[in-house]
Amino acid sequence: MGKKIIKLDFDDVVIANEDGSTTRAVYEWFNFKPEVGDLVDVFEDGDELIIHKAEKVASATDNLQDKININIVNENNNTQSVGGYVQQGRVVNKWVYFILALFLGGIGVHKFYSGFSGKGIMYLVFSWTLIPAIIAFFTSIMTLLKPADQNGNIVVTS
Repeated sequence: MGKKIIKLDFDDVVIANEDGSTTRAVYEWFNFKPEVGDLVDVFEDGDELIIHKAEKVASATDNLQDKININIVNENNNTQSVGGYVQQGRVVNKWVYFILALFLGGIGVHKFYSGFSGKGIMYLVFSWTLIPAIIAFFTSIMTLLKPADQNGNIVVTS
């Protein structure tokens, strides 16, 4: 079994002996930081004790655990598809898209944000006619009416 540290006091450490008795040792006699539950080897040297941390005895289960190597490789290359409807378009944040369409939609910033650069350029070219601003205003209203997912995103199709 060995000797075991059972209590840490302010001035000394209480070590339980194999026969049930206890030994008190001051912290200076340890060559490591003692903690409750540590197994120790105690050697007498005159009035002092020399205390070392006991070597952990390797049990059969420890050796067995060292030899076990689990390597799991998933080689599932099958692709699974659901026969449902897949939305086409770009996923954007609903509130960012709404603010851009409302305030900067006349020059097509909301189209650039959603990844439709060609339409954004067309809005920019024709912005002097104010027609893109009117379209962007109605786009911002339609954006408010679209339901967002749990992350606050919507799908923009054009």
